[in-house]
Amino acid sequence: MKTTGTRMVRWLLCAWLAWVALPALALDHDNLDPNRPIGMEDAYAIPKGEIGLEGGVRFNDRRQGRTNVAFQPQIIYGAFANTQIEIQGDLFTEPHSLVGANKSGDFHLGVLYNFNTETLALPAMAVRVEVDLPTGVNSQGVDTQLTGILTRSFGRLRVHLNAGYGLLGSPQGQERPGTYRAVAAVSYPLGYPNSFRDTLIVSVYTRQSDLRGQQNHTGVEVGIRHQLTSRVVLDGGLGTEFLGPADRAALLGTAGVSVGF
Repeated sequence: MKTTGTRMVRWLLCAWLAWVALPALALDHDNLDPNRPIGMEDAYAIPKGEIGLEGGVRFNDRRQGRTNVAFQPQIIYGAFANTQIEIQGDLFTEPHSLVGANKSGDFHLGVLYNFNTETLALPAMAVRVEVDLPTGVNSQGVDTQLTGILTRSFGRLRVHLNAGYGLLGSPQGQERPGTYRAVAAVSYPLGYPNSFRDTLIVSVYTRQSDLRGQQNHTGVEVGIRHQLTSRVVLDGGLGTEFLGPADRAALLGTAGVSVGF
């Protein structure tokens, strides 16, 4: 028994040393991914060969209906130069109340491709393609989404525009077969040049309602990303929807962590 315990301690020590010895491929807090912490992103992929494990908890306190909480595990991988692959599967506490795409337990696969680095004449541009496979609760058909992304810097302030259109593979009941979404956001490094560990993000968005005959969901979100260590980024955000259906969000909140390898 003593030998087994000693081996276990040695194995854990070796694993820890190996992890520490990995190159410092941090997920930069200034590289913005969707839902970390708010629903927008910039036009840049993580570097080739880098892996990020991301996770978060997001709550939606609705004006009508019960509060829904989502757990958001995700893996991102810099598969090629300027190309990021993402695997995700959100889990919700109220899975039977969901409409539209992104049902609880759906297998989500996304690819982000960055066309260029920003120049004096052109913003950085990227395109995202996403597929949701119907592996979740009450999910039918394969859903797809295409999003265009622009990022432009004005001094230390960066402006981001996201515009996308999603198609439901098998709409149910009053669900729309397709919905659009648009986001305008700004990000700004706090404390620069004395410190470069925090990025503040503010966005305003509108997206077509999932059911026919309802108003667009329109709201604002504020978030911050904090570089805890060279490999770990923490994030948190809050938001609200001031226009939309009766069950629109009164308060949105997110807390998450990203770890780079």
